[in-house]
Amino acid sequence: MSTNVLGIPTDEGMDISGVLYNYNVVKNVEDDFVVTVQNKDKEDGYIFQDTEDWSGKHGIRIQKVIPLPYTPIENIGEGSIETTGTGTVEDATVLYMYRWDECRNPQNNENCPGYVPIIPEIPNIDVYDALDDDAVDDATKETDSDLYEKEEEDSEENDKEEEDEDRLELAMAAADNALTIANTASQTSILKGMNAATNVNSYYIAQVPGGVYREPISLNGGEIVDNRKAFRSLSQDKLHNTMIREQYQ
Repeated sequence: MSTNVLGIPTDEGMDISGVLYNYNVVKNVEDDFVVTVQNKDKEDGYIFQDTEDWSGKHGIRIQKVIPLPYTPIENIGEGSIETTGTGTVEDATVLYMYRWDECRNPQNNENCPGYVPIIPEIPNIDVYDALDDDAVDDATKETDSDLYEKEEEDSEENDKEEEDEDRLELAMAAADNALTIANTASQTSILKGMNAATNVNSYYIAQVPGGVYREPISLNGGEIVDNRKAFRSLSQDKLHNTMIREQYQ
């Protein structure tokens, strides 16, 4: 007897009180045919056996109820329909009648007399100990404070050196600018002086008494040669001034 057969759970506390079965007999009248519906006892023999002899009879559909004393489900074994002779059993159905004694096993219900509370089993849980973790140990390992101090000192020294370098660059840039400005001013004043020296306007406004002045000076060779060094110097000064102006544009 199983849950699949009964259609309900076969827990302790269930008693079988009867069997209802039906089936169709298919046979010829003159043939001998015997059908037995039965259930084995799990300990020994059978809980019940009900036999119908269909020899010399027409085959028909039969339905019967077999009453049983209350029999614990644990004692009822395999059920079967056995046949002998010539014929067949078709559309067979076997139903079991039962009652439920919930408190026959007190553990079926906590309200039953004799029920013992079940203490839940404590699962075996692995406890994680962070102190045994190498990664945690490395992360929390004590460090040498001197190393931090040395790193801070090195960082301060590097910052100071960079600051000194910046100041030196600014000073040099200022000196270069000052020299450039001074050179520009000097060159400008020189150029103004040269322009003043070469200004011919004064010749045009000068009042010269009338008459003819003969030039008493004679030149060897009869030709005035230009001063090429002066021209080169003026060209270099002009180029230098142009380069300086481009720096500030």
